[in-house]
Parts: sequence; structure tokens; C-alpha cells
Amino acid sequence: MSKSFKALLTILIICLITTGCSVKTEQPENGVTDAAPKADNSQEKGIIKVIEFDDSQKKIIRGIGGSPDDIFYFEYDGIPIEYNWLEVWIEYYEKGQKTSKLLSINEGAAKDGSIICRFEDIDNKTRITINGSSLLKEKPIMEQSVTTNKKNDSPILCDSDTEFLLAVRVVDGGNSSAIIPDEIFTNQTIGDQDLYQNDYVYLVKGRFYSK
Repeated sequence: MSKSFKALLTILIICLITTGCSVKTEQPENGVTDAAPKADNSQEKGIIKVIEFDDSQKKIIRGIGGSPDDIFYFEYDGIPIEYNWLEVWIEYYEKGQKTSKLLSINEGAAKDGSIICRFEDIDNKTRITINGSSLLKEKPIMEQSVTTNKKNDSPILCDSDTEFLLAVRVVDGGNSSAIIPDEIFTNQTIGDQDLYQNDYVYLVKGRFYSK
């Protein structure tokens, strides 16, 4: 499959997600992750929620060459008007060390909108796409590998420019357990514990800010 055709598939998948189908969501009864703990005032806080694909959407995505497991889709609503910009980026760790800030996008933010991040393998490279902007990165050389993804399933409350964690992707050698601790979304100061001892770790992070 040609690179240009794969790029077209990425565009089609993003269009499908944002305009093609209705999506059902459920808000957890508890476990809310607050990006900036303050006095509770939901009237003044925006909220970000993960969107899960239904069976028909998954079928369509697979039918055009994509994998639903490699797409992280979030919607936000009620963002305070003063936070008119959105930054989303990939924070990358290799064998326990933070090596770089990969693809980063900055775009104007309305009170409501969406964040879509996709990973896809193209020959010996990985394409990372965030809201239509993409980066090609050399894939690690491994005979076998295990990839584990985990999304932040709890609503994230936003009323400041504090960064938030949307998703985690881990790629390890075939014998690794690829552990992603549950507390990574509620305690983002885990440091070099279990998560960062994996071979390759991608954190999908974001923040709303004023400009």
C-alpha cells in the first residue's frame, strides 16, 4: 500500500470520526480527573471526555485499513472563553529516559471541539497524527513487539492552563509485560517507576491556554 494512499486513509478516518457517525458516550459516576484541583464549580470548568467507537464505526474504520485501538478520540465542551488556544503534543520516553517532545500542535480552541490522535505503522516508520497534522518517526528495531494503549476514561475538568494526560502508548520487546499503571492519569508525578521502565513510551498530553 502506497504512502499517499495511507495518508488518504488517515484523512478519511478523521472525517469519519468527526462528521460521519453519531457517537454514544457514558459519563462515569466517579473517578473524575481534575487537571487543576480547585473549589468545585462546574459552571466555570470545561470538560474533556473520551469517545468510544460503536461496532459499526469500528467496522468502517477497519474496512478502510485503520485500527480503532490506535485512535484516541476525545471531545471537549464548556472551555472557559479566556482559554482560546489548545496545544496537544506527544511526550516520548525511550528505555526510561525522556528523549524529546515529538509532534506538537497549537490551534485556536472554541468552547467545544475534538482531539484526535492516531498511530499507524508505515513500513519501517510510525506515523503520528494529531488533528490532521502528522509526523513520521523511525520504528524501533525489534524482532517482536507488544503494543499496549490506554486512554483516560475519566472526564477531565479544565479551568486553567494546567496540562492534562489523554492517553498512553507503550511499545516493548516481545517478552515484556508493557505495564501501564492505572494511577498514571490521577498521579502524573509517577517519575521513573513502572511505566517508564518500558522500552518506548508515548504520552499524549494537552493544555488549554490564553493568547
